[in-house]
Amino acid sequence: MPLTPADVHNVAFKKPPLGQRGFDEEEVDAFLDEVEQELVRLIEENNELRAQLERGGGGRLDPGPDRWLDAELDEVRNQLDRAQRDRAAAEQAARSAQMELERARSQGAMASGADSEQVARVLMMAQRTADDHLGDARREADGVLADARTRADDLTNEARASADTLERDARQRHQEAMGGLDAKRTATLRHIEELQQFERQYRGRLTAYIESQLRDHGGGEREAISGGRTGETALDI
Repeated sequence: MPLTPADVHNVAFKKPPLGQRGFDEEEVDAFLDEVEQELVRLIEENNELRAQLERGGGGRLDPGPDRWLDAELDEVRNQLDRAQRDRAAAEQAARSAQMELERARSQGAMASGADSEQVARVLMMAQRTADDHLGDARREADGVLADARTRADDLTNEARASADTLERDARQRHQEAMGGLDAKRTATLRHIEELQQFERQYRGRLTAYIESQLRDHGGGEREAISGGRTGETALDI
Protein backbone atom coordinates (compact mmCIF):
# COMPACT_ATOMS: atom_id res chain seq x y z
CA MET A 1 0.00 0.00 0.00
CA PRO A 2 1.51 3.41 -0.97
CA LEU A 3 2.40 5.85 1.77
CA THR A 4 -0.02 8.79 2.07
CA PRO A 5 0.44 12.16 3.79
CA ALA A 6 -2.06 11.04 6.43
CA ASP A 7 0.07 7.99 7.20
CA VAL A 8 3.13 10.19 7.59
CA HIS A 9 1.26 12.67 9.75
CA ASN A 10 -0.35 10.06 12.02
CA VAL A 11 2.63 7.77 12.47
CA ALA A 12 3.37 7.09 16.15
CA PHE A 13 6.55 5.46 17.42
CA LYS A 14 6.32 2.94 20.22
CA LYS A 15 8.08 3.46 23.50
CA PRO A 16 11.41 1.65 23.73
CA PRO A 17 11.62 -1.42 25.96
CA LEU A 18 12.41 -0.95 29.60
CA GLY A 19 16.08 -0.22 30.19
CA GLN A 20 16.71 1.28 26.70
CA ARG A 21 17.03 4.94 25.82
CA GLY A 22 15.84 6.87 22.76
CA PHE A 23 13.52 5.84 19.95
CA ASP A 24 13.16 2.34 18.62
CA GLU A 25 15.89 2.27 15.97
CA GLU A 26 14.29 -0.26 13.62
CA GLU A 27 10.96 1.55 13.62
CA VAL A 28 12.51 4.95 12.90
CA ASP A 29 14.66 3.47 10.11
CA ALA A 30 11.61 1.77 8.59
CA PHE A 31 9.69 5.04 8.63
CA LEU A 32 12.53 6.96 7.01
CA ASP A 33 12.86 4.26 4.36
CA GLU A 34 9.13 4.53 3.58
CA VAL A 35 9.40 8.30 3.24
CA GLU A 36 12.34 7.99 0.86
CA GLN A 37 10.59 5.32 -1.23
CA GLU A 38 7.50 7.50 -1.48
CA LEU A 39 9.55 10.46 -2.64
CA VAL A 40 11.22 8.29 -5.28
CA ARG A 41 7.78 7.11 -6.40
CA LEU A 42 6.60 10.70 -6.70
CA ILE A 43 9.56 11.54 -8.93
CA GLU A 44 8.90 8.54 -11.17
CA GLU A 45 5.18 9.31 -11.34
CA ASN A 46 5.88 12.94 -12.18
CA ASN A 47 8.33 11.91 -14.93
CA GLU A 48 5.79 9.47 -16.35
CA LEU A 49 3.09 12.17 -16.41
CA ARG A 50 5.52 14.51 -18.11
CA ALA A 51 6.35 11.90 -20.76
CA GLN A 52 2.66 11.17 -21.39
CA LEU A 53 1.85 14.85 -21.78
CA GLU A 54 4.78 15.36 -24.17
CA ARG A 55 3.55 12.46 -26.30
CA GLY A 56 -0.03 13.74 -26.37
CA GLY A 57 0.40 17.52 -26.02
CA GLY A 58 2.29 18.16 -29.25
CA GLY A 59 5.19 20.02 -27.65
CA ARG A 60 7.79 19.99 -24.96
CA LEU A 61 6.73 21.25 -21.56
CA ASP A 62 8.52 23.80 -19.45
CA PRO A 63 11.01 21.88 -17.25
CA GLY A 64 11.23 24.66 -14.66
CA PRO A 65 8.64 23.30 -12.15
CA ASP A 66 10.10 19.81 -12.41
CA ARG A 67 13.60 21.07 -11.64
CA TRP A 68 12.27 22.91 -8.62
CA LEU A 69 10.41 19.81 -7.42
CA ASP A 70 13.50 17.62 -7.90
CA ALA A 71 15.57 20.11 -5.89
CA GLU A 72 13.00 20.06 -3.09
CA LEU A 73 12.99 16.26 -3.04
CA ASP A 74 16.78 16.20 -2.88
CA GLU A 75 16.64 18.63 0.04
CA VAL A 76 14.22 16.35 1.90
CA ARG A 77 16.51 13.37 1.29
CA ASN A 78 19.45 15.34 2.66
CA GLN A 79 17.38 16.36 5.64
CA LEU A 80 16.44 12.74 6.34
CA ASP A 81 20.10 11.74 6.09
CA ARG A 82 21.03 14.46 8.56
CA ALA A 83 18.25 13.29 10.86
CA GLN A 84 19.63 9.75 10.78
CA ARG A 85 23.15 10.96 11.54
CA ASP A 86 21.97 13.28 14.32
CA ARG A 87 19.84 10.54 15.84
CA ALA A 88 22.76 8.10 15.78
CA ALA A 89 25.06 10.68 17.40
CA ALA A 90 22.48 11.52 20.08
CA GLU A 91 21.89 7.86 20.88
CA GLN A 92 25.64 7.27 21.08
CA ALA A 93 25.97 10.19 23.50
CA ALA A 94 23.08 8.83 25.56
CA ARG A 95 24.68 5.37 25.66
CA SER A 96 27.98 6.90 26.76
CA ALA A 97 26.23 8.83 29.52
CA GLN A 98 24.42 5.67 30.58
CA MET A 99 27.72 3.79 30.77
CA GLU A 100 29.22 6.59 32.87
CA LEU A 101 26.21 6.40 35.15
CA GLU A 102 26.54 2.64 35.53
CA ARG A 103 30.24 2.99 36.37
CA ALA A 104 29.45 5.68 38.91
CA ARG A 105 26.83 3.46 40.50
CA SER A 106 29.29 0.60 40.68
CA GLN A 107 31.84 2.84 42.35
CA GLY A 108 29.17 4.13 44.70
CA ALA A 109 28.32 0.61 45.76
CA MET A 110 31.96 0.05 46.72
CA ALA A 111 32.38 3.42 48.44
CA SER A 112 31.71 3.99 52.12
CA GLY A 113 31.83 6.68 54.73
CA ALA A 114 32.88 10.16 53.57
CA ASP A 115 32.95 9.10 49.94
CA SER A 116 29.26 8.25 49.84
CA GLU A 117 28.17 11.89 49.64
CA GLN A 118 30.57 12.62 46.80
CA VAL A 119 29.46 9.48 45.00
CA ALA A 120 25.83 10.57 45.37
CA ARG A 121 26.65 13.94 43.81
CA VAL A 122 28.49 12.23 40.96
CA LEU A 123 25.54 9.93 40.40
CA MET A 124 23.14 12.87 40.38
CA MET A 125 25.27 14.77 37.86
CA ALA A 126 25.64 11.69 35.68
CA GLN A 127 21.89 11.08 35.78
CA ARG A 128 21.22 14.72 34.91
CA THR A 129 23.70 14.56 32.03
CA ALA A 130 22.10 11.40 30.69
CA ASP A 131 18.63 12.93 30.98
CA ASP A 132 19.81 16.08 29.21
CA HIS A 133 21.30 14.07 26.36
CA LEU A 134 18.14 12.03 26.01
CA GLY A 135 15.92 15.11 26.14
CA ASP A 136 18.00 16.87 23.51
CA ALA A 137 17.97 13.77 21.30
CA ARG A 138 14.19 13.42 21.59
CA ARG A 139 13.53 17.11 20.91
CA GLU A 140 15.88 17.17 17.94
CA ALA A 141 14.46 13.95 16.50
CA ASP A 142 10.88 15.20 17.02
CA GLY A 143 11.70 18.48 15.29
CA VAL A 144 13.40 16.84 12.34
CA LEU A 145 10.64 14.28 11.87
CA ALA A 146 7.92 16.92 12.17
CA ASP A 147 9.68 19.04 9.57
CA ALA A 148 10.09 16.00 7.33
CA ARG A 149 6.36 15.26 7.63
CA THR A 150 5.51 18.85 6.71
CA ARG A 151 7.89 18.86 3.77
CA ALA A 152 6.59 15.50 2.57
CA ASP A 153 3.00 16.82 2.72
CA ASP A 154 3.98 20.00 0.89
CA LEU A 155 5.87 18.10 -1.81
CA THR A 156 3.01 15.66 -2.28
CA ASN A 157 0.56 18.54 -2.69
CA GLU A 158 2.96 20.33 -5.04
CA ALA A 159 3.40 17.18 -7.14
CA ARG A 160 -0.35 16.65 -7.39
CA ALA A 161 -0.99 20.31 -8.21
CA SER A 162 1.77 20.24 -10.83
CA ALA A 163 0.34 17.07 -12.37
CA ASP A 164 -3.16 18.59 -12.41
CA THR A 165 -1.84 21.76 -14.03
CA LEU A 166 0.09 19.83 -16.68
CA GLU A 167 -2.94 17.69 -17.46
CA ARG A 168 -5.22 20.73 -17.64
CA ASP A 169 -2.79 22.56 -19.94
CA ALA A 170 -2.47 19.50 -22.17
CA ARG A 171 -6.26 19.19 -22.44
CA GLN A 172 -6.58 22.88 -23.23
CA ARG A 173 -3.92 22.64 -25.95
CA HIS A 174 -5.68 19.59 -27.35
CA GLN A 175 -9.02 21.41 -27.42
CA GLU A 176 -7.42 24.44 -29.04
CA ALA A 177 -5.75 22.25 -31.66
CA MET A 178 -8.99 20.42 -32.41
CA GLY A 179 -10.85 23.74 -32.58
CA GLY A 180 -8.28 25.06 -35.04
CA LEU A 181 -8.62 21.96 -37.18
CA ASP A 182 -12.42 22.26 -37.16
CA ALA A 183 -12.17 25.92 -38.19
CA LYS A 184 -9.78 25.06 -41.03
CA ARG A 185 -12.04 22.23 -42.15
CA THR A 186 -15.08 24.52 -42.18
CA ALA A 187 -13.20 27.19 -44.12
CA THR A 188 -11.95 24.62 -46.64
CA LEU A 189 -15.45 23.22 -47.20
CA ARG A 190 -16.81 26.74 -47.66
CA HIS A 191 -14.08 27.50 -50.21
CA ILE A 192 -14.83 24.26 -52.08
CA GLU A 193 -18.52 25.17 -52.18
CA GLU A 194 -17.68 28.62 -53.53
CA LEU A 195 -15.47 27.09 -56.24
CA GLN A 196 -18.21 24.65 -57.22
CA GLN A 197 -20.75 27.46 -57.39
CA PHE A 198 -18.37 29.55 -59.51
CA GLU A 199 -17.83 26.58 -61.82
CA ARG A 200 -21.58 26.13 -62.29
CA GLN A 201 -22.09 29.82 -63.01
CA TYR A 202 -19.14 29.92 -65.40
CA ARG A 203 -20.38 26.85 -67.27
CA GLY A 204 -23.88 28.39 -67.52
CA ARG A 205 -22.57 31.68 -68.87
CA LEU A 206 -20.23 29.92 -71.29
CA THR A 207 -23.04 27.70 -72.57
CA ALA A 208 -25.34 30.69 -73.04
CA TYR A 209 -22.64 32.59 -74.92
CA ILE A 210 -21.89 29.68 -77.24
CA GLU A 211 -25.59 29.17 -77.94
CA SER A 212 -26.06 32.85 -78.73
CA GLN A 213 -23.10 32.79 -81.08
CA LEU A 214 -24.46 29.74 -82.81
CA ARG A 215 -27.86 31.39 -83.19
CA ASP A 216 -26.33 34.54 -84.63
CA HIS A 217 -24.12 32.60 -87.02
CA GLY A 218 -27.00 30.36 -88.14
CA GLY A 219 -29.25 33.37 -88.90
CA GLY A 220 -26.64 34.99 -91.15
CA GLU A 221 -26.20 31.83 -93.18
CA ARG A 222 -29.96 31.50 -93.67
CA GLU A 223 -30.20 35.08 -94.98
CA ALA A 224 -27.32 34.50 -97.40
CA ILE A 225 -28.89 31.33 -98.76
CA SER A 226 -32.28 33.02 -99.13
CA GLY A 227 -30.75 35.96 -101.03
CA GLY A 228 -28.93 33.67 -103.43
CA ARG A 229 -32.09 31.79 -104.33
CA THR A 230 -33.96 35.03 -105.11
CA GLY A 231 -31.24 36.15 -107.56
CA GLU A 232 -31.33 32.87 -109.42
CA THR A 233 -35.11 33.18 -109.89
CA ALA A 234 -34.78 36.67 -111.39
CA LEU A 235 -32.23 35.51 -113.93
CA ASP A 236 -34.47 32.70 -115.03
CA ILE A 237 -37.26 35.16 -115.74
